Amino acid sequence: MNKTNVALISALIFACYFAYNCWQDEKTAVAKANKAEAKYEKYIQDNNEVKKIESNIIEAIKNGYAKTDALRNDIDNGLVELRVKVESVERDSTTSSNIANKALRLARTSQQDYYNLTSAIEYNKVMIEGWQKYYCKEIAPKNNTEFMCN
Repeated sequence: MNKTNVALISALIFACYFAYNCWQDEKTAVAKANKAEAKYEKYIQDNNEVKKIESNIIEAIKNGYAKTDALRNDIDNGLVELRVKVESVERDSTTSSNIANKALRLARTSQQDYYNLTSAIEYNKVMIEGWQKYYCKEIAPKNNTEFMCN
């Protein structure tokens, strides 16, 4: 073998080695890109699910307020009827006048107390249910506490 053949074979071996390393690097880069893309897709999906859960919680709160408002209106109407009846009571004596005034005050405070109580209960119920759903869907699977969701 002469020096030219040895040089060509050496160059060919070096070129093959270089090409093989480039091919391996390309495979690694493609695998990393695919993995990053999968993580990004998962992130987008999780983000959309969180937004959907938040939207459901907000909608549930709105529905809770609507139900509370409807219930409050029914109670208000009942209390208005009570006030009208109490006001129509004959006020012949001081005693019946005092009873009528006390009943009116009680009706007004009861109305406000009832409204505050039902609003707070409904709001808290909706918030708790929303966070329970969020916990069971997002957090429990990640820390292996799904048993708490049953």
